[in-house]
Amino acid sequence: MNDEHDGAGLPPEASGGRRMSRLKLLAAGAAGMAGASALGGATRVTEVEAAPRIKFFTTYEFGLVTALAEVIWPTDHLGPGAKAAGVGFYIDGQLDGGWGRGDRWYMSGPFIQPADSGHGWQTPMVPRDIYRAALPAVDNYARATYGNWFTSLDAATQFKVMTDMGAGKVTLPLGGSTTFAGVDFFTMFRQNVLEGMLSDPSYGGNKDMVGWKWIGFPGDPMGRGDPYADWVFSAKTYPYEHRPTPLKRGSS
Repeated sequence: MNDEHDGAGLPPEASGGRRMSRLKLLAAGAAGMAGASALGGATRVTEVEAAPRIKFFTTYEFGLVTALAEVIWPTDHLGPGAKAAGVGFYIDGQLDGGWGRGDRWYMSGPFIQPADSGHGWQTPMVPRDIYRAALPAVDNYARATYGNWFTSLDAATQFKVMTDMGAGKVTLPLGGSTTFAGVDFFTMFRQNVLEGMLSDPSYGGNKDMVGWKWIGFPGDPMGRGDPYADWVFSAKTYPYEHRPTPLKRGSS
């Protein structure tokens, strides 16, 4: 794969039901992702690193990840989507950190493909390796099946590619005794997009707290010194739900 299509612009927005419903995404588990990565501790952005910059991805990979994420959570009449929220920077930061490297994981094997679910990570490849192998595979699938690179497809066709990946039609070039299928990457990627939309901005995503504003999450309950519990356990609408406050730098 070469980089001749690096920096390709994101596709035009689709209309109506062709884009994934945010409500369905939230029902799939996004509401609980206002903290850390589901597969490990999330890497936070320091004050010095506050200006977005790519750390792990190549320019090509970052553009593709951003376009894929925008299909999961699009910019539309409901508000800003994954690109505006900086989800690509969130995922890039996680892959560049301990979660992406599998620093706190047991990675000595044996890796046995289980017959049922619930056995955790069963591949010798850590998340950053999975992403690096999966992204060109998804792009090659888009070109072979729909005639162009993913970022050059219209929004409706991009949605088809994502649907195919979720249905297990995209084959990843990962072999050995254990495999990581296209549907597995789709599940992990969707989870990472939701984290990037709904985690604290200090982790690199949720720029301007657009995700929190969308779900009415007020952010740091101590940010204004309010008796927060009086609102959480009440039917009254919190007056600052659309003006959330992020966590302070250095807080855990």
